[in-house]
Amino acid sequence: MKVFDFAAHHEALKQNPNYAVHAHILQHAEWCPGSSGHIFTDKASDEPFVDILVMHIVDFRLQCTPTGSFLESKYGAIEKAKYQFIGGRTHGKNGFDKDFIRARALFNNIQNAVAVSPNRKDMVLDDQSIRFARNIFEKREHPVPDSPTASRRTVYLEDLENPRSAPSCTGEKLKMDDETANWPVDTKFSDDVDGIKATYKVVPLRVYDENDNFIEPQNVNKALCNAVAEIHFMLHHTYLPKNTPPQDSFHANIEQILILQPGKSTAKIYGSDLCAGPARTTTHHTPPPTKAPPAKRVHTEDSSHAKDKGKERENDEEM
Repeated sequence: MKVFDFAAHHEALKQNPNYAVHAHILQHAEWCPGSSGHIFTDKASDEPFVDILVMHIVDFRLQCTPTGSFLESKYGAIEKAKYQFIGGRTHGKNGFDKDFIRARALFNNIQNAVAVSPNRKDMVLDDQSIRFARNIFEKREHPVPDSPTASRRTVYLEDLENPRSAPSCTGEKLKMDDETANWPVDTKFSDDVDGIKATYKVVPLRVYDENDNFIEPQNVNKALCNAVAEIHFMLHHTYLPKNTPPQDSFHANIEQILILQPGKSTAKIYGSDLCAGPARTTTHHTPPPTKAPPAKRVHTEDSSHAKDKGKERENDEEM
């Protein structure tokens, strides 16, 4: 099995101006208005600044399946669903643990540069974790007429009287893209996804394994679990004055994930075959108590006094 050279990778990243602990990031990038809030932007190119971090992806709140954070419609619309995961320290990977501490300090400074309120949420969760996310669905510029739900959508009289194809910059009739049409969701979510395909398209996560192979959407969640990965992301800020109290919401929007070391599966101490006997790799019974030593004879004051009286009686008889 190929062993990844974290020491060499760490040295290379330290020279990269986009590495999230680079000393000059705040000199190269700034917050600019955009996308219903602010986007952390490269001063030279005026494009969103892409940060890079190496982190351990924990299995807590790991939601990178094709439906991500969506549970059911009563908890929120499926078009608002996100891929999301929490990243933490890499646990001893050649300098990356210290870089995690530096990155958290840098993120606090970046947030301070634009925050309006003292309440910052959604990105830096605590001293040990940072949340990353991205929308699964993206609004289409024009509805797709051949979507699975086209027949169930509203048809206007003027469209029947004056039929025309949907607008297109290429002059070709718009049609459903293959990615959205064949998006591999669980059957219980099929109707929810089909209901938005006309107006939304899916945006797969760009995730690559340790051999630079693209990981298919249905396999992403398993591949990311407990993996050490290089994460490329952009920073976004929104001020929420109507919240009580007012809050500043920050997001680390995922752009790309490169898995450097796959997650290790948890070792199973107890096998599935119940008739094979108990596991011997761990203490499974309370050890029997050790035999107590025999009690010592206790010398009491009363017995000593009786012994002295006996000696006195013997002396009296001899006299």
